[in-house]
Amino acid sequence: MLVAVEAPRTQNTEAVKFIIKGESVPSWLIDMIKVAYPKTLIREDDPTEDALESDWFKEIRQQMTPAENLRSLRQNFGLTQQELADRAGISKQQVSAMERGKDPIGRKMAKKLADALGTSIDNLFW
Repeated sequence: MLVAVEAPRTQNTEAVKFIIKGESVPSWLIDMIKVAYPKTLIREDDPTEDALESDWFKEIRQQMTPAENLRSLRQNFGLTQQELADRAGISKQQVSAMERGKDPIGRKMAKKLADALGTSIDNLFW
């Protein structure tokens, strides 16, 4: 079973899809989505689209800076600035300055940060 949850279109954007895949999606999950997002369309067996290839994601990606990407990645990994700093062998102040866009993120620093986050440099710079 495949369930696609599609957010309604706005004036300037295409609809955004959230896909739930699985052998059998529990009915309670579908009910919860319907209650939480009453204006969404829920369709079964909708053809999938890679979210990273959607126009919406490409537009957002172009608007994000390396500083914003760093903050977003750090938060998604559930790390504090201090924890990231410790892992990367730098100071918390350096992490803060980079996340605020005050210190540029050079290639060597990007490598340290990516290694500390367990990801690739491409995730910092898109």
